[in-house]
Amino acid sequence: MKKTIGKSIFAAIAVGLVSISYVSADTVDQSVSINHSEAAAKSKNVTPNMNNASPIKQIPRAQLVGWPLMTQDSARNFKGIVEATQKLPYEAEAPSYIPFGYQLYTARLDRNDVLEVVYYKRNAPIYQAGEKFITNVMAYRMGYSVDTVRDTAYIPAEYKDYEWSEQGESGKVYYTGKPGVQLIRSITWTEGGMAYSLFFLEPVKAVDAEFYKEHVVPVKNIDSSRHELLGNYPVTKISNKTIDEYNKERMIP
Repeated sequence: MKKTIGKSIFAAIAVGLVSISYVSADTVDQSVSINHSEAAAKSKNVTPNMNNASPIKQIPRAQLVGWPLMTQDSARNFKGIVEATQKLPYEAEAPSYIPFGYQLYTARLDRNDVLEVVYYKRNAPIYQAGEKFITNVMAYRMGYSVDTVRDTAYIPAEYKDYEWSEQGESGKVYYTGKPGVQLIRSITWTEGGMAYSLFFLEPVKAVDAEFYKEHVVPVKNIDSSRHELLGNYPVTKISNKTIDEYNKERMIP
């Protein structure tokens, strides 16, 4: 009799543990809002299938120094995207929308055929408690394959991020972030035979990430006056006037 009761209790505990693990593994289907109505219409509130995750491939490479803001040993930096794209063997594309208040920090080539563009939020705090603390950064990469555009210093596990994938119109779209609260840190996809990647040092809403993804366009289609997108900021001409001449101009008659 005691053995029968013991088995029943053990079975009940086992069922309870299975139920708890099932609930813990489930993700939350939470609605996300954004000012961009077009992006909201295209967004999908679909719980991602974590079994489709494809771990980011770690390829031996030259060391990245403070990526994405600082340069890297194997990369060449340019003042703007246009200058960088002249060295590429393909027609380059770039984001036509970036987060509010952001501007281009640098454009560079990695391994000769990967375009990398880094944007940051101007005038945002970059130091906290005496240490370098930069979170307002977005990095964009374009190249021939998913492996090369994701070949960066970013390792999801170190950020406690999940990885998953969903089927897109032109192939799988790979994500990292926190799907339970619909926050994206990186999104990687292929289209027209090329591969693209967006990385956000501070995770963004899923609908925002999709919006920036949908608005990557050929560089030639971006207005050249949009320096925050393309770089090559205009240089302020230094006047040849002397201090005395400036003082005379400021004198009230």
